[in-house]
Amino acid sequence: MGVIEAGIAVVHGRVVEGFRAPFREDAYYDVVLVPGFSDGHAHPQVIDGGLRRGVRWRDSYEWIRGRDMVVDEVMVRRDLSVASKLSYLTLVRALLEGTTLLALTGRLAANVRAWLKLPIRPRIVLLPTVMDRVGWTLGEVLSDYNRVSMLVGDGFARMGVFIHSLGMAGATTVREALDLARRGDGIVGLHLGEGLSELEAFKTLMGEPPYPAKIVPVHCIDDDVTRVGLQCVACPTTNIILYGRTRRSLAGVASFGSDWPLLLGTTPRHLGLIRRVFREPVEVIARMATVDGYRLYEMPYDGDMVAFDGSLDKVLDGSVNPKLVVVNNQVAVYEGALVESQMTLGDVEKEIEEAIRETLDKYGDGRKPLMPPKPGELEV
Repeated sequence: MGVIEAGIAVVHGRVVEGFRAPFREDAYYDVVLVPGFSDGHAHPQVIDGGLRRGVRWRDSYEWIRGRDMVVDEVMVRRDLSVASKLSYLTLVRALLEGTTLLALTGRLAANVRAWLKLPIRPRIVLLPTVMDRVGWTLGEVLSDYNRVSMLVGDGFARMGVFIHSLGMAGATTVREALDLARRGDGIVGLHLGEGLSELEAFKTLMGEPPYPAKIVPVHCIDDDVTRVGLQCVACPTTNIILYGRTRRSLAGVASFGSDWPLLLGTTPRHLGLIRRVFREPVEVIARMATVDGYRLYEMPYDGDMVAFDGSLDKVLDGSVNPKLVVVNNQVAVYEGALVESQMTLGDVEKEIEEAIRETLDKYGDGRKPLMPPKPGELEV
């Protein structure tokens, strides 16, 4: 048994100096995070945001009505082989970027198939997307949900459902989703206040706390969800890309989400933008980007750790990649490469580009989608 040491560490949200902990060998790093990064909202099958050059929308519903989709997202979701490949690349990218917990929306069966393919996996919250549209209904999710539910409960995965939004799911769908999550001790996520206030509609439908299931709202640009006893997952990058603005502060925010991880990277890639937008102390951003995401989703984090060579500022700007990633005391990434395959982040980024091309060839309309700018390229 050896010792891992670091000049500085973020341990359960606290910045400390002179970190030491038991490890399988003696090792020294500049920075250690305990646990690793959490990504509180990720759509692993999104390869096209429907962006239109020079266009910013007022809210999420205007975006859905007016976006210019090049790919048939329902067919991508239904093609289990394609959807699971995209999910797998999302999970591999997450590990190589130091993200040890993800909350995944999209196709449940695809996300589970991809997750089980990895011998050492990040922790996940499985939140299949539902709305009142063909290809996305709760009835279409139930068969997968019932099969998968037996796999969770060991601390590596938790189940729930993601109601796309109050404007895309009727009262019956919302009630049935809440009941499904309640029966499985699961979580209900939903986009809320994404460009317009929806808090009164939420209160009318959901009532006052306590709620029958754990509810995690996402985006909350225009709603203070603490008024209904909730905490939010903020996604500043996609907010700015789609609407030209994001939340004014981190009050009521518990965690961050990448939203489109295949296009934008997972949470660490967004932290430079987050720090520029909110200008909070290092320890606040570090806590919210790591342990607070675990706590929001009530996930264990014993044995999760990420180590870097580089300053804490560079780590929290997403400008250095981890040398070591550990989940539940098992090494997933060593010397910057995935242990099982020796794949590096550069390798997986190339595979993502190829998978996107292949998916567009199969389910696209022949045009190239307008790719979003990276978080570091956005003006705030």
